Amino acid sequence: LAIPVMAAVTRAFYDNIVGVVELSGILKYFMYGVGAYIVLHLLFYKPTFVYVLGHEAVHAITSWIMGGKINSFKVSEAGGSVSTTKTNAVIELSPYFIPIYTVILMAVYFVVAYSYKINGAAFIFLIGFTLTLHLVMTIEVMKIRQPDLMKSGYLFSIVTVYVLNIIIIAMLFSLLFPSFSSKKFFVDSYVFSKDIYSVIIRQLFF
Repeated sequence: LAIPVMAAVTRAFYDNIVGVVELSGILKYFMYGVGAYIVLHLLFYKPTFVYVLGHEAVHAITSWIMGGKINSFKVSEAGGSVSTTKTNAVIELSPYFIPIYTVILMAVYFVVAYSYKINGAAFIFLIGFTLTLHLVMTIEVMKIRQPDLMKSGYLFSIVTVYVLNIIIIAMLFSLLFPSFSSKKFFVDSYVFSKDIYSVIIRQLFF
């Protein structure tokens, strides 16, 4: 039932990102970051430990925010685990749609940039790099049907993770680029979703 929302948020994101005027001069640095991670991942080294650390940290943080307590926290190249007193679909799926290293990078940037001048090109490069790390490693992990995904249902998890990734990235871009409007993105997503559902209902029942 939620699959049309995947199409709607994708179109809304595309329609809004192509109108971001700030990208005209720095898009190449973002793409350099994307390319650098792909080359690293395919040819030299998969940062499995780094990804697992961030993955389990998001589990723990999300559980803590929702009132749970952390009983154990384990991370290694072979995998990781977090034992908490509370779990639900949001806690289980949160690492798959929260690009934790991009969020940390942006938080550090805005704090430091308040007092010091920072190289914007290097920052945009790292945004592209960390976002690609998150997306590529998430896809790899989802292919092996992790228990986190199976608990909530595999198809449900894929749809939810995809939609929330687009939403989170859109919100991050709205902070980075003044001409990317998160409000317009959400309005467009709603309108496109409504249009798709309307067409489906008409085809089925009228």
